[in-house]
Amino acid sequence: MEHTGFPSDETLAAFIDGRLDPETRGKVIAHMTTCSECYSVFVNATEMTAAAAPESSRRTSRTGWLAVAIAATAAAMSVIFLVTPVRDRILPRGDAGMVALAKAAPPERIIAGRISGFPYQPMTPVMRGTTTDPMKNPANAALLTASAGVERSVIKRRSPGNLHASGVAHLLLGDNKTAIDLLHEALLTETEQRTLAGAIEESDDVPLLNDLSAALSNRAVQQRNVAAAAEAVRCADRAFRLERTPQSAWNRAVAIESLNGSKHAKSAWNDYLAIDATSSWAAEARKKLAE
Repeated sequence: MEHTGFPSDETLAAFIDGRLDPETRGKVIAHMTTCSECYSVFVNATEMTAAAAPESSRRTSRTGWLAVAIAATAAAMSVIFLVTPVRDRILPRGDAGMVALAKAAPPERIIAGRISGFPYQPMTPVMRGTTTDPMKNPANAALLTASAGVERSVIKRRSPGNLHASGVAHLLLGDNKTAIDLLHEALLTETEQRTLAGAIEESDDVPLLNDLSAALSNRAVQQRNVAAAAEAVRCADRAFRLERTPQSAWNRAVAIESLNGSKHAKSAWNDYLAIDATSSWAAEARKKLAE
């Protein structure tokens, strides 16, 4: 897909050095799932190599400007970057993993929740008496490759961003338990809290709270686990209070439904439609209300 004007040079540079708000950050990630030019610029810039622009790029001045901006940012922040927690907040390394996972995601999703920054995917139809293993599905070859890259990043450094991406990779591949463990670790690392309850209330990472809520809601439905459903609601409520984004509104409705049933989630689905009334996600929300 050819670049369409979003993100601008300034927005992409802000994404690379971690200055975007969660909603715009999610939009940039979603854009890069279909725009190879922006994805190439992002990968090269974050690796701080001399090849800040692809040789065949049609936007030489754009990527050249970005290379200068990234170099200037790196020079100005070099001392601060020596402190790992501060560095992780300024330049989330896990964003590269999330972008790669979003690009490799299969056309249908296997959970009711919504992963931050991912494009719309309809739910995989569930046939009674049958189960599918995403790890053995040939259609997931690209996803397996992207997940392997994410795991290599975690081995190098267990930063909140890397742990977040790894948790999402396991969630996409059907390993819900490991996904939740990794997302919990990411939340505790991000907030430097000792308890999950404290971490949820202290966290300001809306995408992480969203994705943890989605994983917990999935556990709640699969295992009829009330504790998981209650924690999913806490995560989703915190995210929704911080940022009323389509992702946080969607996962809040899913979490409430997993805890109290569809009847009690009606108000939450209407809250979602008040934010997003036109997308494919909105059409699915209306279908839930009709049911």
